[in-house]
Amino acid sequence: MSEEPVFVRSGWGTGRYVYNHRNPAGLALIVLASLLALGGLFGMRAGSTWSEGELRDAVHRGVAELDGKRHYTSLAGDHGLLIAEAIRGSGIGPGHGIETRGEEDGGYTVGTEDTGTEYCVRLTLAPDPEPPVVFPGTEDLPPPGPDMLAFYVSHATFGEGACR
Repeated sequence: MSEEPVFVRSGWGTGRYVYNHRNPAGLALIVLASLLALGGLFGMRAGSTWSEGELRDAVHRGVAELDGKRHYTSLAGDHGLLIAEAIRGSGIGPGHGIETRGEEDGGYTVGTEDTGTEYCVRLTLAPDPEPPVVFPGTEDLPPPGPDMLAFYVSHATFGEGACR
């Protein structure tokens, strides 16, 4: 066994105890602490980026959640936010970094900065079949136009690849 202690006072003027690299147990603690720190950093990095499988599963679950759901929105708006929120709400992946891009054909290309895979999500909105609450004096108002907020039920589908 080594005559050197496992802990020694720091030579940097702080007076704190540090691992002694001259003692085999102290050297083992230095290596072990370094490996644990590197493992923690790697784990944090892996938990903050999307993998291809996570994105696929999150899009699949998010689209399933969107299908048949009621939304208070307008027909004319950009619905990429609805799609991104559904994907984030799936609980899969880091929950940030979802990018949606509206395409001319009405679909939304969904992807992340971390992956090369993109998905085409198509979202259509239909008037809510449940009758809205009618307040006294509002019976004769016209139905909502495309720019007016109202309740709609969404129908969502997706396919692999960017929308075309």
